[in-house]
Amino acid sequence: MTSDELSLRAYLRQADAHTSGGGTLRIGYAAPGAAIEAPLLAAITFGGEPAQLAAPLHVQVDLAPLGSGSTIEYWVAHGDVTAGRAGTVRYAHDEHFLFAAVELDEGEHGGILAAAEHAYRTILEFQQQSAYPHLLRMWNFMDRVNEGEGDLERYRQFCVGRARGLGNAATDQYPAATAIGRQQPTQQLQVFWLAGRVPGVAVENPRQVSAYRYPRVYGPASPSFSRATALADGSLLISGTASIVGHISQHPDDPIAQADETLRNLEVLIERAQEHRPASAATSRLLKVYVRNPLHAEAIVDRIRRAYPADEAIVLAAEICRRELLLEVECVLCAGAPVTSR
Repeated sequence: MTSDELSLRAYLRQADAHTSGGGTLRIGYAAPGAAIEAPLLAAITFGGEPAQLAAPLHVQVDLAPLGSGSTIEYWVAHGDVTAGRAGTVRYAHDEHFLFAAVELDEGEHGGILAAAEHAYRTILEFQQQSAYPHLLRMWNFMDRVNEGEGDLERYRQFCVGRARGLGNAATDQYPAATAIGRQQPTQQLQVFWLAGRVPGVAVENPRQVSAYRYPRVYGPASPSFSRATALADGSLLISGTASIVGHISQHPDDPIAQADETLRNLEVLIERAQEHRPASAATSRLLKVYVRNPLHAEAIVDRIRRAYPADEAIVLAAEICRRELLLEVECVLCAGAPVTSR
């Protein structure tokens, strides 16, 4: 048994004592105009038009939806919610979880590297004072993620800024994360995150080199995230996942083969987490699919729906962190009962 497996098993044993106090994640997807019959902690909407939602924290992400499905992701609250602002941080929290966001104009910070460093220093300072100190999941959205050559590529520059902002944070404390590029420029870096009173545990994929251990060829600073975060209630928050084995991108120019490789990576992560604690029978699976070329979307989604016919998905046009990657998929497995909208 590996050290990672031992730490995961030990965590899940200890987490049983905290589950009743750690809250159960409940998340749903909805189409525009749908009635959401649940008290909300936060909502994220995709597309150019802001949605009218009674959410204490609302984040609007300018990624174009593909197809006519859901464009709203909402996180259900446990009891009363407190919302507010601390400097550039907007936040909302209930008894168990905090959702927060930082949105910066790159031009005011001298570019993506400095903006990322500022954002992550701000987040760490906020979290150090928070009653929800444990980072569980993070999302990063920026413009033109593949622009620039070599170490000057914007994604690599973002990774340098993020690493500087995180400072000496231990790699086993890195949360799951997504970093995606918009296809329409906004000059804005958006970072939002979920934190909790009870810690999660990082889960790595044995098919892949941990992102924070990537070799120097991928940039001056390795990406600072874990492949997934397992929560005390049995939920699993999976990072943006792509067609990578080891540290090498697979199947260039073949979106279907990339989709299949991505699905294999998702399944390995799910199996690795659940072999020590099987998920509840009520588990629901939510997918977010980022597609570089909208012309590939229908075939990619068809392949994913064959694998997960009963699961909900939001499909978005986006740039992926490596030029040769044509799609990325993130996933949430919720141990709580599914949430529906109408």
